[in-house]
Amino acid sequence: LQARGAAAPTLLLQRAQAYADMGEESLARDDVARAAQLVQDPRYSSSESVAAVERALRDLKVAGGDSADAADDGAQSAAELIASIVGGDASAAAVLERRILAKRAALTGEQICRLADSFHGLCAQSDVIAAAAAATDTRAAALASCIGAAFSNMAPAGDAGHSELVGAVAHTVRGWRAHDTDGGFKQRACRDGAKMYASAAHALASQIGEADGEARDVLREAYGFYVTQVWPVGALPGQPAEAVCQGALRLLTANRRQFVLAFAGAPDAPGQKDAASLPVVRLLELLGQQADAAAESGRPLAMLLASQLAAAAKDPENSAPNASGHDAGGRGSGGPTRALVQLRGATASVLDGWIQSTAQAERRQGLLAVAALYEAGAGADMAADLWLKSGWAEELWDQGEFDKPATQLALLELADACATDASVGAQMKRHGNGLVQALARGGPGSSEDAAGLAALASVVLAKWSGLPTAGAKAAAPATALAPEEPAQDTADADPIQLADDHIRRILAYSGAGATAEAVERSAESLGYLCLKPRLKEHVARNSELLQTLFSLARAADRGGLRFATVMLIGNLTRYRPVLTEEQKRMQQLQRLNAKGQADAQAGSKEVAGDADSELDAAEAVAGRAARVCSTGAVTVLVAAVQAAARPSDSVKDAVAEVIVSLATSPALRGLLVQQGGVRALLGILTADAPKAAAAAAAAKAADGAKHGPTPLRQDRDRNVALALAKIAISVPPHLAFRDPREVVRLLLALLAEDAATQALLMKFEALLALTNLASAEPGSPDDVRGYIHALDGLSLVEMAMLSDHPLVRRAATELVCNLVYDEDVFERFAHDADRYVPAEHPTPRIIELPSDDEGEAGPVPGRPDDDAYRAQRLHLLVALADVDDAATRSAAAGSLAVLSSDPRCCRYLFLAHPRAPDVLLGLADDQTLADDVMRAAFAHRVAVVWANAAACGDAQVAEKMRCQPGLVDRLQSMAADAQAPCCAAAKCAVERLA
Repeated sequence: LQARGAAAPTLLLQRAQAYADMGEESLARDDVARAAQLVQDPRYSSSESVAAVERALRDLKVAGGDSADAADDGAQSAAELIASIVGGDASAAAVLERRILAKRAALTGEQICRLADSFHGLCAQSDVIAAAAAATDTRAAALASCIGAAFSNMAPAGDAGHSELVGAVAHTVRGWRAHDTDGGFKQRACRDGAKMYASAAHALASQIGEADGEARDVLREAYGFYVTQVWPVGALPGQPAEAVCQGALRLLTANRRQFVLAFAGAPDAPGQKDAASLPVVRLLELLGQQADAAAESGRPLAMLLASQLAAAAKDPENSAPNASGHDAGGRGSGGPTRALVQLRGATASVLDGWIQSTAQAERRQGLLAVAALYEAGAGADMAADLWLKSGWAEELWDQGEFDKPATQLALLELADACATDASVGAQMKRHGNGLVQALARGGPGSSEDAAGLAALASVVLAKWSGLPTAGAKAAAPATALAPEEPAQDTADADPIQLADDHIRRILAYSGAGATAEAVERSAESLGYLCLKPRLKEHVARNSELLQTLFSLARAADRGGLRFATVMLIGNLTRYRPVLTEEQKRMQQLQRLNAKGQADAQAGSKEVAGDADSELDAAEAVAGRAARVCSTGAVTVLVAAVQAAARPSDSVKDAVAEVIVSLATSPALRGLLVQQGGVRALLGILTADAPKAAAAAAAAKAADGAKHGPTPLRQDRDRNVALALAKIAISVPPHLAFRDPREVVRLLLALLAEDAATQALLMKFEALLALTNLASAEPGSPDDVRGYIHALDGLSLVEMAMLSDHPLVRRAATELVCNLVYDEDVFERFAHDADRYVPAEHPTPRIIELPSDDEGEAGPVPGRPDDDAYRAQRLHLLVALADVDDAATRSAAAGSLAVLSSDPRCCRYLFLAHPRAPDVLLGLADDQTLADDVMRAAFAHRVAVVWANAAACGDAQVAEKMRCQPGLVDRLQSMAADAQAPCCAAAKCAVERLA
């Protein structure tokens, strides 16, 4: 919708059809209604769009199946269909479900209870007649789906409706308990009815919540039932876990507190070495499944559940209170919540038992589970207690030396996943550096096992390259992987050698041999290694590597490879951040402190630090960016955010950040436009970003009220706007943008940023970009002057003209010089300019400020206050025409030259403002300018002002000009120089004043 605004009705109708196919009737109707509103707007109205909306309205009214199904639906009432279902007709359940989804049937609580009893009866009798088991399972699945739809579409009204829903949920939950001693029943009911049980609890949580005591009790019972009964059974190995995971996520979203309390306070699991929550055990079992089985299991959904569960458990509002009524880790305590402590304890108990086990399969499961927690972002919360055990990490690697290759691979998966946690990664590196280096060189076992271990070990070493090395563990013993090496402290692996290993793997990939996953890991490793400046140069100069990797990334169907490639490009082209003076001083103090602590090695470190500093200088980064772009980096970035690639938010954020770095080099801005960088940037804006259409609507608000831009709320939008600003500075707007208005509102939003050092740079570049955009021919299709004024952008520009920073002040003044060609902007400056001139005085009067010894002068009756002229906007331009910066004076003089075509402005400059005539004369005789071209430009601007003033028809203005010492003489000298640009204007002024 953001990228294709003109096609919004069509896209809304497509999404409506998708919602209808999913059974989300209300969402589908909402989208059709929005499309119907849009087609009333002339911008979206066409015969095709109107016809499409009419078809959608008609089709949705009869949605729910084909004509035969519709005839069947109308042949029987809901009660008759229920009787057929109970009698064993599976097709009746499908018919009833379609009617429910189409909003043409709504079951009562009693009817739902009857269907739930039938479902439980089917699940209980599947073992009785083995020959009919398959047919019975089919009937049970269809019935459960129908009941779930009934709960999801149940809309209780009033107390009676609420009571009916509460009763139906309670009956469904308690119907299970009548058969909970039958293991076969549990497995069948969870397999076919997990979605049904989740829909029941979700309906209660979302539609009623905890409004009264009975609903609260049943809600607690329903959540506890799902977590302690459905989830543990449905998540057993061999069971299809997707449905039960999806149900758990639905319940967690609907009521985080109830889910956390049920999950963290569930009963202990029998048979564990230490007591642990059974739901946690099942979650960890899903997380510990092998990667090759993950596609057919619920492991990805379990990772998402672990992430959401950890985030919810950290919130004190979702934790159980202690005896005093407050959470042990409440908001004021700073410690973990009680729920999080319970989850940590249960997790550590289970995982420690698995990992310390002598059974390789169980140990491998534990290692993969911990790795999955860190991949999901929940490791620091749920697995924290493991690292607090004395010697745990050391034992992990000691035993790893004797593990089988598959278990060692799981150990490396763990090291890879937790490397982003600085403290945990440092522990792992301290104790495992020797073994990982040995595995990277190749160890015992089949060649395939050794290759897989070596590839992953190289990835781990790359991620460890930025971690501290103090206290590294001794290398592997002589009987292990490196028998020829004596035991000694293990130094870090050579980063250049690691990079070369990964480069060889990528270059060797041809669709066979190395797998795509290995290439992805190597690209990710190079990204980590390229955090070091000398590695950046090493990789950026390898054009063969970059061309091969970029080609693979463009054609890959793996999002991981594209993301790893984008991150590599970002690390190669990232500039050092702009620091404030205070940050620079703090950085200098930190360097001095580090130098004092390592004085023995000060020489070598200082040399290395100087070399790194040179390689990260702006010139070096610009050179790397040019080399990277010459091998196709921009096309990779554009391909990564195309709709067909289904980019994640992380990919979009990374691409926006990388393009900002590339656009910092003026030489690359044209290439970014040529290869689609601008359209890619506009396509990844978030929903919070200001859009051109929204801006136009705001500009047309009632009573002409203007709504000025506000600062951007999302970092991605800020990066997009900054990148577009850099491009708009150098590239002609008609070549860079299909419609320049697309970027105007984003640039104005940058002007609203806070006045930090980075924000000042953003403002400066945004002003330069707006100046370029406002340079189009007035009245042309690319003219954005009126659009900027309509958005009240001139208020932000005027604030920038008052900035303390000279460059920001200069850029804002130059922008105003371009904007005054617009009639509305012109009138904003000229409006009531001459009301400060006393009409009753026959001769012009110079208004002067009182001296210090004269005190405050009182207002003179019959004329404006002497200081009132300061309130006019022209006063700001006069003041800027008298600053030290020559470029600012030139821009202010240019604005005054344009505005002086209005007699009101001439009267203000010569009759109201006390210093304007002297400022103009000073500009004409400015001897501080060393450049002859600049002096000629200044003289021309002033000559135009004098010519306009002499021709304005006001005798007082002409008399004031004649009385100005040196003005007429300067005009005559200008008119005498026939080669000067100011000659014609000066001659006109002299003739008028003669």
